[in-house]
Parts: sequence; structure tokens; C-alpha cells
Amino acid sequence: MFKSAVVIRVFNRNYSKFRAKYKETNTPSAKKKLATYKALEHFDDFYKQVYGSKWQLIRSGLLCKQKYIAVVNNYSDTEEICAGLEARGAINVSKIFKATAMTLKDDNVKVERQKSLDKIYEMDKEQPDVVEKEDKPQKAERNFSLQKSLDEAEIDTSRIINASNSLSLGGLHEFIPATKIKGREDFILESDHFRYYSKSSEFPLKIEREYKLEFPENLHVYCYEEENLTEFPHPKSGSTGVLNYYLMDGASLLPVLALDLKPGVRMLDVCSAPGGKSLIALQTLYPDAIVCNDSSISRTNRIKNVFKQYLFDFDEKWIKTGKIRISCADARYMGMGEEYDRVLVDVPCTTDRHSVNEDDNNIFKADRIKERLKLPELQSEILFNALQMVSVGGTVVYSTCSLSPIQNDGVVHMALKRLWEETKIEMVVKDMTMALRQVKHVYKMASPRLMKFGHQVVPNSMQNFGPSYFCKLQRIK
Repeated sequence: MFKSAVVIRVFNRNYSKFRAKYKETNTPSAKKKLATYKALEHFDDFYKQVYGSKWQLIRSGLLCKQKYIAVVNNYSDTEEICAGLEARGAINVSKIFKATAMTLKDDNVKVERQKSLDKIYEMDKEQPDVVEKEDKPQKAERNFSLQKSLDEAEIDTSRIINASNSLSLGGLHEFIPATKIKGREDFILESDHFRYYSKSSEFPLKIEREYKLEFPENLHVYCYEEENLTEFPHPKSGSTGVLNYYLMDGASLLPVLALDLKPGVRMLDVCSAPGGKSLIALQTLYPDAIVCNDSSISRTNRIKNVFKQYLFDFDEKWIKTGKIRISCADARYMGMGEEYDRVLVDVPCTTDRHSVNEDDNNIFKADRIKERLKLPELQSEILFNALQMVSVGGTVVYSTCSLSPIQNDGVVHMALKRLWEETKIEMVVKDMTMALRQVKHVYKMASPRLMKFGHQVVPNSMQNFGPSYFCKLQRIK
């Protein structure tokens, strides 16, 4: 009886503490102090202006349970793992892509025609104007080129967008953020931090369409169909002593596919932790070497831990042979004089899904306001440095897990403008709109009209991956 009474008193005391804590954190005033509440409030104010009526669907996706893909480990029992996943009802993503591409076969004629028109347009731009010779005063030959016609065309000014009218803005690249962050104790001018992103700061830029998204033959990735909320079991060790598959947000696959990896390439992942995207690259069996960099020892240790779980004899067969190099450096200043065939720039960002769901390590905490406001500046400096480390003909992919047009297209705009002003390097932006048609049954993509440079996976309750933005850039000089 005595022991029972003690247990009851202890339980009552603990329960009272729990009730008090629950009451303390669930009052309206307490919720407003949470970083997740501030993040959602900020997104409601900002993203609603950007995505319009689509925002509520995206918002519900952010707040719903996230879906994952399983990346099969080729250094384990590959065939057995694939068979086991398929037996559970999971579908090979590459097969979905290929099947979708077949259904788009009827559109291929239009695609090929567009490719031909693009080539003609490029040739047309290079055609010199015919100038009348001084020694032979005669009527100059008429230039029938498309570019010449456009140069001489009469402009209909009634159709020009009025930037002062927010309702007329047609894309995120024209979006100018609010001048202030709304809040009580953290009322801060935002215009000073985002001043670099201006519609008026134009510069020469080449954009090329890309028509095909290659899926490496040795890469095996599985997901569940739309509206199927089945979860993958926790990864297990196979006969080689490493885990059988890696679980990650499905949207993380597309930036790696956009790199267009080929056999023998040297790759740099400038902000690599925890290492999932580099692990996908290794599963293609293509790279000769990968440099995985991050800014702190704790973050590079996370990369090592992931690799040790998925790559057998990590130290002997991977580190000592130079197949993998782990680097700890500030991505804004690293790699002077080094060049790589492929560079992945997955920068620190507001991590929107985490920001509205987890208070721990949340960038919307009151003591991290300055850090958050400086994110675009940090991101653009990292991308600017990365663009100088890619070899001619090589590819850079910039990515974030944010919906913010400032951190996405805005940062790309800033880095490319600075590259044009300060270096002789020339880049071309790859428009992957046509290539990404084959992913429509796996990902919900944002309208391409909302972006000038990149592409975006948006959260959706039916297939809840993302958010993820990525932009493919190729060095041509």
C-alpha cells in the first residue's frame, strides 16, 4: 500500500508538470513565440503573393507527412533489395519516367520541330547585316532574318508589364519582396538585405532548352504511387555489412539527375552534409572521384557516418584510393585553381518544411534573424565561387529546399550578374521544362511561368515531396 501510494504521488506530480507544460506551450500567446509559428506566418504573408491560389495546396503539403524514396545501395545485395521493394508494392522511378516518356511520344514531333527552330534562330542571330558599299551607291540588300525583323518591329507598349502593379507581375523573377518583416520584437527592414536583387539589373544571358532527362542505368530508386502513404521499412544490413537502401526526400533526386553524370567525371559537392546527394551520385557508378565539402567538422562527420553505413571498407577502398575526399572549408573561398566536371551547390537555406514543423535548429528563431536575412548573400557568394570551379563544358546545379524566389532565381540572377561583371567566364542556363515532362507522375512541378532560370518541386498531399528548387548551368567559355 505504501509503495502504491508513493507511485501514485510521483505519477500525479509528473502528470501535473506535463499538464502545466502543455498548457504553457499551447496558449495562443505561447504559440506566437514558437519559431514554427513565425515561419508559417511569414510564409503565409510572402508565398501567398507568389503562388496565389496554389499556396493553400502547397501549405497543406508542407504541414502533412513527408514522403520518401528509397535509393538502392549497389554495394549491397542489389537484385535482392530491388525484388524485396517491388514485392512490397514500391515502383522503380526510372520505369515510371520511361513509361511517361512513351506516352509523350506523340509530342516528340513538336519537340523535334522546336529543336530545329531553336537551331535556326541561333544561326539567324549570327547572320550579319548587309551594308551598302560606299564605292557602289546602290540600294542595300534587304535582310530577311528573323532577328532583323524583331529589331525593326514596332513595339506595342500597351502590353508592357507595369512593375508598379503587383497584380501584373508574370514571374517570380519580377517579384520584389516586402520591405519589412512583420513582427513585434523583431521588426526589421528587409529591403537592405535584398537590395541586390533588382529587375533593372540586366546583363547578357544565354538560355538553351534541354529536351531529355537521362536516368543512369545502374541507379535504382523506388517510390510509392500517388496517394499511397505506405512507409518504407527501416534500412537493414545485407551480406556485405552495409545498409540496403537510403531513405530521403524524393525531390533530392532531381538535382543529381540534372548534373547529367557521365563515366569518369570528377564531381564536387560544395555543401554536402549529410551526404545523401553524393551517395546518389556514387550509386550511378559513374564518378571517378567525388569531393564532399562542408563548413564544419560536425557536418563533415555526418557525411563520414553516412558513407560508412553504405560503403564497405570506407577508409581503405574509398578514402585512401582518392575515390572520395572529405573537405572542411568555407564554400565561398574554397578550391582556388581547382576545376571539376560537375559541381553540386546545395546551399544552406530556410529549409521550409523543417521551419514549419520543427522548433529545434529553426532559422526563424528570434536569435537567428540576422543569419536568415543574410542567407541570399551567402548563397550567391557560394554559387559565384562554384561557377569558377567548373571546367569548360562542365555543369553546375544550384539547389535549395526553399520556395523563396529570392533564395532561388534571385540568387542565380545575382551570381550570374557578378560573374559577367568580374570574370570572362560564360555560362548558359539550361531550360529543362521539356525534359521534365517525364517526371509528372512522380513530382508536382511548379508552373515554369513562375521562374526565369530554374525549376521547382512543390509539396502536394498526393505525392508529398519537396520543396526543392534546382537550376542547371553549363560553362561554355
